[in-house]
Amino acid sequence: MTPTDGLPAAEAARRDAALEALHHAHQRLVRSVDSLPEDQWRAASLLPDWTRAHVVAHLALNGEALAATLEAREHGQVRPVYPSQERRDADIEALAKRDVGEIRERLFAATTRFRDACASLLPRQWAGTVPRLPDGPAWPASDLPATRWREVEIHHADLDLDYSHRDWPADFAADLLDQVVLDHAGGDSEPFSVRADDLGRSWSVGAEEPVVSGTAADLGWWLVGRGHGERLSCTAADLPHLGPWRRASGATAPRS
Repeated sequence: MTPTDGLPAAEAARRDAALEALHHAHQRLVRSVDSLPEDQWRAASLLPDWTRAHVVAHLALNGEALAATLEAREHGQVRPVYPSQERRDADIEALAKRDVGEIRERLFAATTRFRDACASLLPRQWAGTVPRLPDGPAWPASDLPATRWREVEIHHADLDLDYSHRDWPADFAADLLDQVVLDHAGGDSEPFSVRADDLGRSWSVGAEEPVVSGTAADLGWWLVGRGHGERLSCTAADLPHLGPWRRASGATAPRS
């Protein structure tokens, strides 16, 4: 550890890089939502049973919840991100039914609140973990900026507007693969490996073969339960079976 930070230097650097990338991701998201016509908010998103209003409501509430967790940490308190999974789901449903202007403003305010909460923490307050729910799982506090970054980038694409997963920055696609490969390797997916041709990198999901190849963005999109592996190739006859992404409610929406 450095004498000025409660985190190892490499971990603090990853947090800071995620915060910088998140700032730009938030800006892109805000522009998309701000320009979304009111008559398109109730249209279907790419997530089953969720409209675009649901997606934006989730992003607003997730930002508020993560910010509140960090604010509690600033005062020496432990606050789960969500009081329960049922409350999290009910709050999304309730906000999604509200006036479009309210949902939009809640999102805009949440981006600012999360940024301010991160800026207010002392270096030592980033050490340790925070619980997602009262009974876990526990996440490293320093991972919350990257967690929020994944939420914003994935769900921005889920809105099915003019921003898709193929617009993801290369550093985000690589970061996502680093995380989601670990999640699948510890879950119920068939063993395989992935190769991101555009990055020249490979990841093992429990085995070296078969190899699923494509761009990092297309691989990431498939691994988080979106699409059917379009544009991907495989050394086997069929793509491996994916178990639910362990961070997901079902196989489609990140549970965060």
